[in-house]
Amino acid sequence: MATMSLDTISRNRSFWWDRAHCAYTDAPVLEAVIFDFDTPLAATERDAHMFRDLIWNLHCGDIRVGITAAGSRDRIEPLVRDLIGDGVVEVMITGDDVVRPKPDPEVYQRALHELGVGSEAAMAVEHSKTGFHTARSAGLATIVVTTLGTRNLDFVGAAAVMDRYDCDQPLSAGRCRRLHEQWWIDRSRLSA
Repeated sequence: MATMSLDTISRNRSFWWDRAHCAYTDAPVLEAVIFDFDTPLAATERDAHMFRDLIWNLHCGDIRVGITAAGSRDRIEPLVRDLIGDGVVEVMITGDDVVRPKPDPEVYQRALHELGVGSEAAMAVEHSKTGFHTARSAGLATIVVTTLGTRNLDFVGAAAVMDRYDCDQPLSAGRCRRLHEQWWIDRSRLSA
């Protein structure tokens, strides 16, 4: 009777999902998520709570957090501090920090530069058509969290489109990683 080596037995007992990622080892790793902070300011209390939980989940999951906002730093900084606290948001780019506001991608380019990551290692979370196109023109995979005014718009090319932060499958560090990876995999398939 032939004996099998321990390596052969282990290989035969592995599952397809243990080997599935191997084909996409070139998919970039998510290092940072950059949020548009203009719309969450007007969100419901439940959405604000989910937004705060997401920010903390990303921070605890070793994903760096950045915020962009069209308003002035004097107005935005206390709002971020009240909602999220200190020390979690690493980079905040406000209207005071850019020469050319959205739809110019300068706001995202500045955030990426200050975070020290390339566009392939970051993801944006936007709420408007203009914001979505701005993030995409900066080369970012983008999740769109719709509002009442943007719910029926088309966001072709988004990593995901969600109706509010408070939904059946809320965003988390793990879900952001999966959406980011899948977006890059789909993008490389289309360009191949």
